[in-house]
Amino acid sequence: MQSFIPSDSAPRLRLLPTAFQVVPPAVARAAIEQHTQPGEVILDPFVSGLGVMQTALDLGRKVIAASFNPINALAIRATLWPADARSAFTHLEDALKVAHRLNENILKLYTANCPTCGKAVTAQHFIWDRERQQPIEKHVLCTVCGENAGLIEDSDFKELKKLGARGLPFWMLHGRVIDRNHEDADRVSDVLDAYTPRAQSALSDILLKFEALSEADRSALRPAVLAMLDACTSLHTPDEARYPSGLKPPARFIEKNVWLELERQVSFFPSVPPSLPRVAAIDELLASTAPAVCLLVLPARELVKRLPAGSIPLIVTHPPLPRPGFWSLSAVWAAWLWSKQSSLVDHLLPLLSRKRTSWDWQWRAIGSALNVLNPALREEARIVMSFPAEEAIMDSVSLAAAYAHYHDESMACDPLDGVRATWRLTPLTARGDADGSTTQDDIPLTADGAEVLRRILQERAEPTHELVLRTGLLTALGQTGVLTEIVQQTEGEQTPLAVLRARIDRAFSSTAAREIEPHRWWLTLSSSPSRPLADRVELRTRDLLREREEWHGDDLLHQLYRDFPDHLTPDRALVATVIHSYAEDLHFKHTPLAVLRAEDQAEARTIEVDEACQFLAQAGAHLGVEVSRAPHAGEQQRIVWSKSGETIYTFIIQATAEVLPLLRTETGVLIIPGGRATLLQHKIARDARLRKTHWQVLKFSSLRRAAQQTDLSLTTFPLAFGLEPPIEQPALQIQLL
Repeated sequence: MQSFIPSDSAPRLRLLPTAFQVVPPAVARAAIEQHTQPGEVILDPFVSGLGVMQTALDLGRKVIAASFNPINALAIRATLWPADARSAFTHLEDALKVAHRLNENILKLYTANCPTCGKAVTAQHFIWDRERQQPIEKHVLCTVCGENAGLIEDSDFKELKKLGARGLPFWMLHGRVIDRNHEDADRVSDVLDAYTPRAQSALSDILLKFEALSEADRSALRPAVLAMLDACTSLHTPDEARYPSGLKPPARFIEKNVWLELERQVSFFPSVPPSLPRVAAIDELLASTAPAVCLLVLPARELVKRLPAGSIPLIVTHPPLPRPGFWSLSAVWAAWLWSKQSSLVDHLLPLLSRKRTSWDWQWRAIGSALNVLNPALREEARIVMSFPAEEAIMDSVSLAAAYAHYHDESMACDPLDGVRATWRLTPLTARGDADGSTTQDDIPLTADGAEVLRRILQERAEPTHELVLRTGLLTALGQTGVLTEIVQQTEGEQTPLAVLRARIDRAFSSTAAREIEPHRWWLTLSSSPSRPLADRVELRTRDLLREREEWHGDDLLHQLYRDFPDHLTPDRALVATVIHSYAEDLHFKHTPLAVLRAEDQAEARTIEVDEACQFLAQAGAHLGVEVSRAPHAGEQQRIVWSKSGETIYTFIIQATAEVLPLLRTETGVLIIPGGRATLLQHKIARDARLRKTHWQVLKFSSLRRAAQQTDLSLTTFPLAFGLEPPIEQPALQIQLL
């Protein structure tokens, strides 16, 4: 997979919907179609959401999805194969505590007065102020007044004052995870502190009765209990604007009624039976003649023992990212849901010691997990990953791949959409493909980082985001074996990650380029400007739309990325703006189609350009200037107005928004169709070189109006210059008056 695959919408999990990293389904589809055959087995060793599983099944493949975290697997299972927990919930709420039903005891903790009528009611939730360490607002459902909210009153603290910050419920919950004298006991305490004392009391009672239920009831209830455990932490803002990244509550957080939240989660019972086929064991999957999913809770070292040697042609996954807060929550939740003696919890408890992000630890963990899976991979197996375009992630994943003895095949980056990386287990011979054919790389293999960066900039021919450059550099370092050397060296004063970062920094500092605006680099000394990538993307888009009467929207997008692979990957905003400039969207039976605009047919644009040339010739004759026309043809023309041998205006008339003329000459007048105005503005905004140009712009429509004016003069003619709508960037210096 050398070309970038843009993200599409991934199926949403019912539980913890934003807690996991996912592989976009479009990426999974491209990888599976390119590197596997129907009936083969796909492996996702880190359970990257639903996209890989559903896509593999749609394409007739089998899929093994594994995770060391049972919380991840439970969220997947509850979404794909939901169970009706209403009967189990009835058994739970009927459990007795001090002669009262469990739900009655817990709901009593949430007693408050209705802000309107003053009647004692059950609060649905409270809003807390972290600094004051107390609730400041209550939301209730009154049988008389309905839903309403108000400020906390002194009487509302009656139940809360009975509970200590670290009372008996706290230590009962703590003991369900590890002993209080354990070296990681403080981390468990941090997790418990993410629940209010009232929530701790409610959870302690619920989990005690949950443990006494039958295994069938516990299994049915686990998804709802997990969802409740997540929703009832003090880590959520009242508007749920973000998913918690750590264990510190926000300045204002919501305290939900634990029992009402559990009741709400149980009510989400499935209305239709699950449809995705699944099997319980790998042997059963391999023996199956039909596509199916095998979802396992296993670390890589245990998973590989169950996989036949050479059975996996493709890994598609999202690398696990360091999330100490979520890992600690997962360890505590798993102990509560399965008991601390469960083998499912053994893999998680060591993660309690990971109290802060450590990328040095992370890349080794990823690399070790991938390395132990190698015996299960075929000789020609590919490993495809999708992950965010962030320096720490890119560097760490690259080192992890080198540690696992993977060989770089390609990495493509869109700074806003992420990175798509492909490795293979066995190296290519002379950069040859599996069939023995060879491929021609634009950038020759070299360990000289500065040279790699210079070549990327030359080939893109425009200022480039530093993350795109970093991706190209990491690819080159991987292909030349430099990354392998770094991970194999004995650790001295610097870790391998520090060594890699230092090497990348030296490459940027020693290359013949500079940062001409934040995060964008360009060559310090450059020869005559080449056609920038933005222009090439535009011309290719136009040609593709002219070659075919209609395109499916996704097909056009993917073809463009195939035409500009690896370090030539254009950003999604440019591609979208170009397509919008040339194509009109049609929908036929709910299928999005892209069709070339009628005015952009080659013949129509040629006629329009010729017409503009005639207008300029007529206007020039009317103004008494000499008009000369360069021997250009087709959709771009060059006309010069001069007087007494002195050039007054140089006009470039074109049907595109190409900016190459603006780079090659300091001044001139660019004449374009009105439909290219937005695209031209976008190109100027993304290329700092263009913001210093003294070129002026004239739209075809403005030229027609100017040519029809009987009082036209050299003084009034410049009034026709400009684009509509105006440039929005205040720092733009181009003269578009």
